[in-house]
Amino acid sequence: MKKILILGILFFYFGNTFAQLERKIPFSIAVAAHIKKYNQKSNEAFKDQDLEYAKFLFDSLVQNHLVGTYMDDFKMTPLKGEPISFADIEKPIFLITYATWCVPGIGEIPALNDLSDKFHDQIDFIVLFWDTKERLKEKVGEYSENIQLLYVNELTNQNSYIINNLKHSLGFPMMYFMDNEKKLLDIRKIVTHHSSETLSNSYTIHYNSLSKGVSLLIADLDAKGELAPKVEEDKKESKKRDKRTQEERDIDEEYERYRREKDSIDNQNKN
Repeated sequence: MKKILILGILFFYFGNTFAQLERKIPFSIAVAAHIKKYNQKSNEAFKDQDLEYAKFLFDSLVQNHLVGTYMDDFKMTPLKGEPISFADIEKPIFLITYATWCVPGIGEIPALNDLSDKFHDQIDFIVLFWDTKERLKEKVGEYSENIQLLYVNELTNQNSYIINNLKHSLGFPMMYFMDNEKKLLDIRKIVTHHSSETLSNSYTIHYNSLSKGVSLLIADLDAKGELAPKVEEDKKESKKRDKRTQEERDIDEEYERYRREKDSIDNQNKN
């Protein structure tokens, strides 16, 4: 009887442990299981020019099948140094997948730079290019030093299964938000707008969109009790440093908008 009781306890323990391990579904497995059906319906929606339904299909795929899965490990290469293993990243991750030939909105990179400068202590900002080292070198000057610029060369990388799912299945540019255990909290497409949009408007559009992802990661940290002391400390320091009146803040913000517009025009003239 005693042996049966011990066996029962062991079975219950290992059964629960196995069940917990089973819940950690790899992202690549989840995508592979659902992408074919999604693509069929999505293609039909775009064929019918039903963009609202196409968006609904993407959101359903993400929320019902991909959120809660865990990103697979794979290698990414920086411009300098050895390849980085995705599993070795310790902070929550704001990942954007891109290619150098993609044309971002004029305010997208400035907005991302500002967010990374503000939150890099809590979050790892990564822009992953499906490209070559030579092409990535051309982009370095556009990004903040608080953003990791990495690349995966599809012709030489060995992790073909994750490339197929990150690059080919969902497409790019795409944003992935993960906690420090690589659990996916959300996946979102980069917001787009008309190419004639002004820099200040484009900046606002992208800042508002990108900041939602940052807020998601910060809220997750806060819920785990890993952020609150740091946030309160930053707020107090911010109040001490910022002794401007509201009118002075408005003037400074107006100047910043003017500066971004001027820099954009200067860059266009140079090109």
